[in-house]
Amino acid sequence: MNELSVPIKSNTGIIPEVIYYLANIKEFEYSYKYYNLRHPGAIFNLTSTHLIRDFLILLDELSYYQNNFDSSKEIKLQKMYKQLIDGFFKFYDSFFEIIQACSKQHTPPTEKEFAWQWLVNNKYNAGKYLFNETKMEIEELKFIYDELKHSSNYLQPVYFYKDKFSIMGYYLQSVESDGSIGPNIRLHPNYENMHVASSYNFNLRILYYLIYKISDILKNVLLLHFKETYDIVISKNMDYKGEDRLWKELTEKIINLPKIYFPNEVNQRIPICYVSDTQLIFKIEKANGYGYNDLQVSFLESSDGFSRSFRMPYYNPQINKK
Repeated sequence: MNELSVPIKSNTGIIPEVIYYLANIKEFEYSYKYYNLRHPGAIFNLTSTHLIRDFLILLDELSYYQNNFDSSKEIKLQKMYKQLIDGFFKFYDSFFEIIQACSKQHTPPTEKEFAWQWLVNNKYNAGKYLFNETKMEIEELKFIYDELKHSSNYLQPVYFYKDKFSIMGYYLQSVESDGSIGPNIRLHPNYENMHVASSYNFNLRILYYLIYKISDILKNVLLLHFKETYDIVISKNMDYKGEDRLWKELTEKIINLPKIYFPNEVNQRIPICYVSDTQLIFKIEKANGYGYNDLQVSFLESSDGFSRSFRMPYYNPQINKK
């Protein structure tokens, strides 16, 4: 995770810079119609818009919980977070579709052939470049996505609270080799002899950063793709006028997220965004601590009717004995 700067333009605001390059592709140019695909810019706009809307819904719900905590209210954040992760990977997967839309005409992908496989099969390096450059950035989020999609594991809520104030979070519930149910050790490494969880204040900042980071990688991969495929340097369409209202709203809500995290996240590296007249800047800082002694912690554990051993987040049996 490195610092990142995104230029702010008067006509597109804080939409990722890749949109300028996609906007330079003329109607019917290259092969997107041949493959029955939308214009590459339309693919980016559509998937990012759905992603941002899901993000805003979650942030609004999170703000309510953290400022008006009510233990009797059903917590739906983990379901919204799963939907947001699904939307993020739909956005990410569409990048391979964008590259396919900017390729030459070949036999279209079969029903079971993913866009990234098609790119490899047709000797395009761009798919491999995109995968390699994003692999480490999205690794942790991809792990959650795969666990939720391909296993019986679920996200469960955890929260620190006092009166109406709370810090909301989640843990990925999974089974360890001893048969016990609790926080997934790979995703939530033990901290001070305790099983732990993740806060939304921390991880939503990372997800927001990743939207811009992988978009920037897509921009660089597209430049390489056009050079390798057509021996041209694709330029920006600086006349393109994009609608950045949702992007601005998302940025404002991320900036206003409380900089309060779970104990195990304190001093961890986190991307904090700042906005100037000309740039959206992500600086990598250390997460702040908080006076946790004044807070209570609670969590939910789903029973499956068979498991009898549970690992509780933020419970230290040695401290509890004293």
